Amino acid sequence: MGLFDFLKRAPKETKPRVTALSVHNAHEAAQSGARILIDVRKPEEWADGGRPEGAVGLTLQDPDFERKLAQITGADTDKAIAFSCRTGGRSSQAADRALAAGYTDVANVEGGFLAWQAADLPVDYGPYTS
Repeated sequence: MGLFDFLKRAPKETKPRVTALSVHNAHEAAQSGARILIDVRKPEEWADGGRPEGAVGLTLQDPDFERKLAQITGADTDKAIAFSCRTGGRSSQAADRALAAGYTDVANVEGGFLAWQAADLPVDYGPYTS
């Protein structure tokens, strides 16, 4: 066996990737405790229209984002987490930051809170919690 054959057969190292998660799957996973749902919108956005039921708040712009994420997850980088925002843009950025911080099971909720509302899923109207 030559070097080329060996390299072709060697296991390839795969990096964790952000997975897309539908609002229905995100809701089910959050309710069952299988995944932590994190809303990265600002507190005033929650005040305007609520947040996905069971979501924890962690504003994307928070200068302590990674430290607070570690608090939310108990510093368990294998903990399944999903990020949501209004439409999916900021949550995608948050998911990328989580991967860069070493998290391995990271999802982005497709369509964000607007899709959540359109699917008529439960909404919390309580105060912003982190």
